[in-house]
Amino acid sequence: MALFSGGYFFAYSNDRRRTTSFKIPHSLSYSKRSRSLYLSFAFHRKAGTRYITMSDKSKNCGAVGAEMKAGERDQPQLHRQLQTDLARETVEEHQLLHSTPLPSSSTAFSDSRASYESGLRVAYQGIRGANGELAAEEAYPNCEKIACRHFHATFEAVESRVADRAIIPIENSLGGSIHGNYDLLLRHDLHIVGELLLAVSHCLLADHGVKLQDLNTVLSHPQALAQCEKTLRKLGLVGEAVSNTAVAAKQVTVQKLRDKGALASSSAAQIYGLNILAPNMQDDCNNVTRFLVLAREPLAPSTDGPFKTSIVFSLKDGPAVLSDALSVFNSNQIELLKIESRPLKNQPMQASKKNNKTIGCFNYLFYVDVEASMADPRAQIALTHLQELSTFLRVLGCYPMDASRVYD
Repeated sequence: MALFSGGYFFAYSNDRRRTTSFKIPHSLSYSKRSRSLYLSFAFHRKAGTRYITMSDKSKNCGAVGAEMKAGERDQPQLHRQLQTDLARETVEEHQLLHSTPLPSSSTAFSDSRASYESGLRVAYQGIRGANGELAAEEAYPNCEKIACRHFHATFEAVESRVADRAIIPIENSLGGSIHGNYDLLLRHDLHIVGELLLAVSHCLLADHGVKLQDLNTVLSHPQALAQCEKTLRKLGLVGEAVSNTAVAAKQVTVQKLRDKGALASSSAAQIYGLNILAPNMQDDCNNVTRFLVLAREPLAPSTDGPFKTSIVFSLKDGPAVLSDALSVFNSNQIELLKIESRPLKNQPMQASKKNNKTIGCFNYLFYVDVEASMADPRAQIALTHLQELSTFLRVLGCYPMDASRVYD
């Protein structure tokens, strides 16, 4: 049976001896406008439903720092508000932190789905000022943003219909893959419906009056610390991991830290009233994070433009036959874009014979991205052949490629 036929996707599992299928709602077909690259965002303040809007195209780190100096007189009030917010956000790990209300004007789409798309609720991990929030706003400029404490909570928000979409980082050009999110893709029954390549710029933030020589530690998310590792080492600063870049900025403000700074965005500096000691802290100026957009239902695939299909599978004979498995794509003129392996947790070891000897090796799940649409018969043929070699095969999503950032 084909993996895509008559509006259905199929996920095979030889272990369970069953095939699951689900109908594709054609009303959810993709619009290229959802990949708008215009950086504009609104941040909600709980106390007075007040918005601060800005654009990275018109303001740089230095300009934001100058604006912060003008707002120093508001620091005590801001500090009290952040302390209140922090207490409210000390919740159970599955609980949502907050959401931003929709702007009253403008829509993200001009076609017949405008009213639906402009009202999308998009879950992201972190708090106000996090890169996840910027990615949500860039993918859906008029969305309602829902902040979640952990990545798994973004999945649960969509599954429970609290949110319509989740947007999660999956890999970075400097820090590499985010392995925990690969595990979550398999653990949950959501579908990848889009991707977004977001240029990320980290700023070194500190409380007002603190100088660079006063710092000895920098707080941030582990990925951000990895992306700025060389720069921090040159400055003689030690990284300390926290759950999110914006959380790091908020912690510096709330606790009035004088010997610790934060790696976060320029918007986080504005929100939490911090001074920017140094912009562009990342080790490479081409620092790009790839985000995935997740939904309860898959997209209807198309051959109108470049599509990407993401799959996960395990092999009957283990990693020794991986080259045979991947050859199904080459024989069908399908380009392999990415492969990621994760140990199979329930069956971590497998016996394999080599030179008349039995040896033990890891069992793996392989996550693969290919440049192909499930509407293309060649993709169906390739995956049908791959299924013959697999104990498990699942299509995670078929979605348009984000080709917005191409470097010469």
